[in-house]
Amino acid sequence: MALVLTSLVMGCPGPDPSDEGTYVYDGYGTIERDPACKLTGNLQLSLGEGDGTDFTPLAPGQEPVVYHGPQGGSHLILGVSVANPATEFPGLQVQFLLQRQRCTTAESCLPPETMGRDERLVNDPQRFLPQEGGAVSVSGILVLLGDWDPAQSRRIQVQALDRCGRAGVASLELGPPGSWP
Repeated sequence: MALVLTSLVMGCPGPDPSDEGTYVYDGYGTIERDPACKLTGNLQLSLGEGDGTDFTPLAPGQEPVVYHGPQGGSHLILGVSVANPATEFPGLQVQFLLQRQRCTTAESCLPPETMGRDERLVNDPQRFLPQEGGAVSVSGILVLLGDWDPAQSRRIQVQALDRCGRAGVASLELGPPGSWP
């Protein structure tokens, strides 16, 4: 019984939840546009991972770290970098979508299936980590996974919307080639 209680309390191994910034939980909802912001164009995003105190971009084809818990669950701890942030109007609505696609051949694939999804509203300016060249990043976003099989075609996609109404999308395709829409 003590072993069961210990495993339930401890949860998934990985970054230490007592560390500042790890497993950061932001609010949910829709970002409010600020009419004073006159910036236009698309957000330039990079997908990465980090514990809320750092950010490491993921290179094309690079697998993120998958954390496996004693209960059999698994998750990723993701982040996003914005190359052209609206620093005078901090705030981002961020959505991560993890998908897989089962293919019998490169030309014959089933529609994508969702394997994980998380959406956060990040308004706290302290959550935005300065990056090289004036970019900022947000990390420490835990996304639960379901059946993340490296032998299948998979995609991690991040979408972001800022308080100026600008949007951006970045994707990372993993595993065998698929025919992503």
